[in-house]
Amino acid sequence: MSGASSKYSESRLRAPEAPGKALAPAVRGGLFGPVALVCGAAFLALYLGSGATDVWFAWTVANPLTATTVGAGFGAAFVLFVLAALEPGWINARIAGFAPLVLAGGSLLAINLYDGDLNPARTVAVAGFSASVPVAGLWVFVAGLVPLLAVLTLPAQFARRRDNDLDSSARTAPMPVWTRVIAGIEATGLCFAGAVFFARPGEFLSWWPWPVSTLDLRELSVLMVTVGLLILQATVEGDLRRVAAGLAALVAFGVLVLAGVLWHATDLHWDSPSAWVFLAVVTVLLGTGALGLLLLGLLRVVLPVLSVVTGAESDVPPSTARLRELARGARSRVPPHADHGFFGPGSVTWKVWTYPTSLTVGFQRAVVVEELDPALVASVDATGQIRTRPRTRYDRTLRYFAMVAFGGTRSTMKAADILVKVHSTAIGVEPGSGARYDANDPHSQLWIHLTAWHSILYAYEKYGPGKLSPQDEARYWADCATAAELQTCDPADVPRDREGVRAYFERMRPHLVGSQVARSTMDHLLHAEVMLPPLPPVYWPATLGITTALRIATIAAMPRWMRELAGIRQSGLLDALIVPVMRLSFRLVRLSRWLQLAALHVLSPSTTPVVAPVLLGVPPTVPDTLAPARARERYGYPNPAQAHLELRAKQHQRVFTEHQTPSDTGLAESEPILGTRE
Repeated sequence: MSGASSKYSESRLRAPEAPGKALAPAVRGGLFGPVALVCGAAFLALYLGSGATDVWFAWTVANPLTATTVGAGFGAAFVLFVLAALEPGWINARIAGFAPLVLAGGSLLAINLYDGDLNPARTVAVAGFSASVPVAGLWVFVAGLVPLLAVLTLPAQFARRRDNDLDSSARTAPMPVWTRVIAGIEATGLCFAGAVFFARPGEFLSWWPWPVSTLDLRELSVLMVTVGLLILQATVEGDLRRVAAGLAALVAFGVLVLAGVLWHATDLHWDSPSAWVFLAVVTVLLGTGALGLLLLGLLRVVLPVLSVVTGAESDVPPSTARLRELARGARSRVPPHADHGFFGPGSVTWKVWTYPTSLTVGFQRAVVVEELDPALVASVDATGQIRTRPRTRYDRTLRYFAMVAFGGTRSTMKAADILVKVHSTAIGVEPGSGARYDANDPHSQLWIHLTAWHSILYAYEKYGPGKLSPQDEARYWADCATAAELQTCDPADVPRDREGVRAYFERMRPHLVGSQVARSTMDHLLHAEVMLPPLPPVYWPATLGITTALRIATIAAMPRWMRELAGIRQSGLLDALIVPVMRLSFRLVRLSRWLQLAALHVLSPSTTPVVAPVLLGVPPTVPDTLAPARARERYGYPNPAQAHLELRAKQHQRVFTEHQTPSDTGLAESEPILGTRE
């Protein structure tokens, strides 16, 4: 493996640190893990094997609808315990802490009260060997083991001392009062009905909307009480973040039950009022979970976006009231740019770069392809920041490119000047060839610049509206040359058409190297989750789906020779299938500029205030555009190629003559302009 991959651990999806006590390993591995496996097995036996419960379950369920409904409960429990096990802190996992006791204990009690026969032992043959398996006894044993695990592991959690000084009493995503009232009513109703059905099943067998046995109804009652107590605990917690795993479990339960009803629709007594009561209850539970997750997303994603783009105070506690307050007239409070920058609203640059393909697939393709340059990847690998702080590095880089495209001329000129200082620290010797590298080298800057502008246009063409007209494309590459005036490269070297760009990459091709470091770094950057902030585990499945799609789309946008050089393999079928998926996805995101800003904020929070005025159509203070040369004259900045020559010479002397590390001059200065380095 490369030095990069061996020196730094691959940390991708992470959960935020939780206040108070960490989740005890005994609870994570000794309770949640085993119970999740048991629930998964019960889900398979009951839901997928709903017609064969006489073979795989403790008793023969009278109707497949009972099997799928109870199986849906175990499937939802599997989701609950897996998500709880992924949480780093007890405060966000304790929603699942007592469910095993209720679910397993209630099932054992129901079986104990049953005066009929359970399923007999079954002969199982595997690889020529056969054995008699007491299926019912095995299920009863496992059900009895679950409460024992809870009793053995939970005391270790309660006795654990606090692992940090974070305020565990603060609610980071408080439930609105009206949702707590509704949830409380739901919980009370479920617990009461479940208790009554469990205590007197004979009186309700004929009322149930499909044929059930006494044991079946009691098991359904246990499920009702378990869900009711889960919702009641969520109501007491009063925080959507703390109960996120429970909300996801409710969604899973509702979806699975409704799918089971569709699967066995003929078994439901549709003419019975109880059937519609049942469907209404399941729909309400599904809606409760979905609404809770939606509110959680609004408070954790949309509220920060509103705070950033409106310049509101960030230390105000989050709440739905605060969300409504900032949402009212939000556009009117967005701080405008000083001017239209270097391009303006009628430019092809704004047309292409404001489309959601640009700062997602387009920019990911750019940062991945760049690593094939030996000098660039040596510079990146020397600092290790792409591994230790990938989100920060991506955020700062994306912010700079967004400033060039959208920012006011004064602030962008300052950023370009400071970037020369920052790049003066990125010098050294490339290990493969022994040649010196310098991030301010005009050839390196041209490679970075053209790779970015080409990637963003290509993503726009492939996954967006399609190819530009010849006139618009000529204007785009002219804008690219204009933007190059902010770099140390010569704008005259920038191609002015598609053929010139192709010729440039063909000239570069012999100089590109798919070294171990380059391949490792490219693979690292293709996993977009490394650029994301710590996320609650409830978001991980969707996040992995989105980042996997981005990875496939980015690879599909790379030419075959480049993939071969980088050791990247992907089938042509995936290349073809991802195109309509991404086109539709980006078109949907484009429908809402606020949704586009929210997605950008997750990827690059410091870029959000740069892009927001343009996406939302906020007019600048002065509706002018300036050429870079005119801006340098107005604001007193030198040409980047001639900027800070004395500093750059000192850095060269430190590194190449005195064999010391470069000084960090300019790094701290860059933070107010390019974003924090931490």
